[in-house]
Amino acid sequence: MKIRKMRLEDYPNAYQLWQRIPGMNLRDPDDSFKEISRLISFNPDFCYVVENTNQQIVGSILGATDGRRGTIYHLAVDPKVQRQGLGTKLVDLVIDQLKQVGIQKVYVMVMRDNQAGEQFWLRQKFVKRDDIVRFNKII
Repeated sequence: MKIRKMRLEDYPNAYQLWQRIPGMNLRDPDDSFKEISRLISFNPDFCYVVENTNQQIVGSILGATDGRRGTIYHLAVDPKVQRQGLGTKLVDLVIDQLKQVGIQKVYVMVMRDNQAGEQFWLRQKFVKRDDIVRFNKII
């Protein structure tokens, strides 16, 4: 397995991977090629894919920063290769990159019904917060 920076041309294969992950909750306003391209363009050092020996994408992580905090999106590992530490490696890589630019806090959003995702993040020592409610608006 090889971890490398995500490129714009990886989008179709990464999107196919995301579609296979329960709880990913893809939405056009957030996950279109245009939006993911923008995220990668603004945060090229925080977005990665994992390729298997056949150069198929079997893992991904999108990291971002606004200069103050870090965010992780779309951590995905193909179910066929889960439980090999790839998700943890991707998370550690993004966190290390964020630390290098002075970011001290990172967060991730997990859908309420994604129990497997919640358990993964708890194992990564992320703390679940019940004191905030998130609002958004498509503009």
